[in-house]
Amino acid sequence: MKKQLFLIYLISIFLVSNLYGINGISILASRTLLENELVQKSVDDCLVLLKKACQCEVKINDRSQEILLFLPNIDTNNLMLSSTLGNNASYPYIDYPIHHYEWTSQRVNQQIHLQLNTANFIGISFGLYGLLQEQLWFAFYHPKESIIPNLEFWPLTEDFTWKATPRFEKKGFHLHTMHPLELTEPLLNPDCPNGIAQIKEYIDWLVRNQQNYFEFNLLESEDLNRWIDYIKPAVDYAHARGILIGLDVSLHMTQQKAFMLYQSFPASLKSAKKQIAQNLAILFQADWDIIAMETSQTEFTKGNESKTQALQLYITDLIVNKYHAHLAGRQHVVKNENLLNKVASADSLTQAQQHLDANRAVYIHTVMFYGLTDKKAPVYKNENLLHLLDLLKKEKEVRETWYFPESSYWITFDHSVPMLLMPYLQTRLDDILLMDSLNVKGHLTFSSGWEWGYWLIDWSIARWSWEHTFNHKTQKPRATQFLADLFQDQSIVDQFNNLGKLQQKYIKEDQLIRYMVAQTVTDELPAPFNIEFHPRPEKSYKWMRKRANQDDIQIITKNVIQPLLEFATLGDASINELSTQDYSLTATQNKILKELTCALSVTNLRAKHKAHTLAFLLGKRAASLNKTSDSNWKEHLVNAQTTRLQAQNLVTLQEQNYRYPIDLIARKIENGGKTAYDFGYLYPVSNLHFWKREEEQIIQDKYGPFFMSIWDIPRILGIVD
Repeated sequence: MKKQLFLIYLISIFLVSNLYGINGISILASRTLLENELVQKSVDDCLVLLKKACQCEVKINDRSQEILLFLPNIDTNNLMLSSTLGNNASYPYIDYPIHHYEWTSQRVNQQIHLQLNTANFIGISFGLYGLLQEQLWFAFYHPKESIIPNLEFWPLTEDFTWKATPRFEKKGFHLHTMHPLELTEPLLNPDCPNGIAQIKEYIDWLVRNQQNYFEFNLLESEDLNRWIDYIKPAVDYAHARGILIGLDVSLHMTQQKAFMLYQSFPASLKSAKKQIAQNLAILFQADWDIIAMETSQTEFTKGNESKTQALQLYITDLIVNKYHAHLAGRQHVVKNENLLNKVASADSLTQAQQHLDANRAVYIHTVMFYGLTDKKAPVYKNENLLHLLDLLKKEKEVRETWYFPESSYWITFDHSVPMLLMPYLQTRLDDILLMDSLNVKGHLTFSSGWEWGYWLIDWSIARWSWEHTFNHKTQKPRATQFLADLFQDQSIVDQFNNLGKLQQKYIKEDQLIRYMVAQTVTDELPAPFNIEFHPRPEKSYKWMRKRANQDDIQIITKNVIQPLLEFATLGDASINELSTQDYSLTATQNKILKELTCALSVTNLRAKHKAHTLAFLLGKRAASLNKTSDSNWKEHLVNAQTTRLQAQNLVTLQEQNYRYPIDLIARKIENGGKTAYDFGYLYPVSNLHFWKREEEQIIQDKYGPFFMSIWDIPRILGIVD
């Protein structure tokens, strides 16, 4: 769509001799409309953005300007008729106003009139930001950075109709603040400098990208009352901007410092229900819309289902009937038959209990770069995730159901390695289109860090959550379409497409991801504790060193080492093109290109490093089998070390452009921070810890989970504070 408009614009420059620059823009709105806080904040923001873009007058209610943006009056008497309650769902519903919008443009004498049509105040906000980003080349790609276009000339054709329809009534992001991310300390630490300002900055990013839900994890708090007083202004600001806000808590999960609604003896002498009631009373001093509650202690455990069910009903009653909010729960990726330590099954519910339980929304959660229809998804002891698709179809008939995929995973999988995994884009898009076709009501993205290009995944997901129709033609979304928006150069996009296809084939479909990830703690534990979380080799590295025979060595060399090197070699061609070609970009575009190219280059180097360390490992094994002193295999160690140092140089360059303080996100955190980790989420990247560890494991023949470990396991498990 935008490409077509841009071509029209370019043609007009050459064919229209009397083309002139924009002298002024005006937003026309009634006084009543401008008195609405939600509209007022968005109008004020858009005025500033347009002034930066056009270097011209941008005013309110000045009909003399060339470009007039007409905002509709909203009938406040009929707002309830314009809400999702009108859908007549067969179960209790999380309400949000209808917010699709439509712009029509036409020339009237010497002016261009754009008329916005929408039913609600939030539709006006989304309509304004949609016009800027989807049509006028603004790019709100990161909470701290945006691209402001040069609107010397009006870039749109004079006459058009453009309609924007949300694919999901609720759409937004869960910041997984169990991990030490960019906003973990601002969200959880009342002493964080400029904490609330940073949260508001992210809320503004959500609104600019037309999202309407924000959620994060609450962790243990030394003073819950103090934290509530601290976070209230952020909650109120979210509501003022049209954002529903949720808080993720646990019923009784001890790991990763999760906030528990109740604690067991001896931590507390009070009953579970009394603790729950007291904690909810404190939490609801802030106006939460949703409490997302984790009922299990880990992904692989379920515990006493009967007790959990009773407490869940008690909590549902409090949240719905006392606090007039909503309860949601997460459905994990693990199949029921693979769950551990089930104690007592859930009881059959009475009709009244069933009615109450229907108030509980469910988030169907998938992990990493896998989707609901992938044939292979070797995660959490699964072959694929089709069982979750079946569950989603079932649950959406009886309760509000949201899809809850990930845009990054962090622990030993993607940007902690680091790798920029392009298959996230196509997978997330495919699942969004599938959820849209199934009329799923909500889409919530599990986000776990933005550096190393992962802001691109979040930004793309946000924009894909809307469907656009231009002059009655529905636009087809594409995996890399927003790279085209950023660079406006198809030759750049072609290289990213090529790299994405290579990753899709080699890393995801051919499952080289099993080797390119780092090892988790459980990967290196003995059975039965070696629980599978993310993809891993079918045979452990210890097995390769101690038990592989010559046939095994040949098979791994052919099926793993050679494809890793082939993938890296093929990808290097596109990376070299992106690195050396002069694309005549702006400074901001060039910075983004270097960032993404660096991330993809390190991903390629990761493939080479893994090939070299595997060759080193298998060479040592072959020497043991052959009982020879031949040390030619040591050259593979030298190659691995050389590759790691190349990657380290790129990491050092990348760190210079991190958008948040490096001491917060990529170093040890003073006083440990609020999470179970005493470092920022990119600390393992800062010295390529996992790469170095893999080399040393082979050198020293040490393959246990505690060798060179950065994880404080007792603290993560909740055994110690």
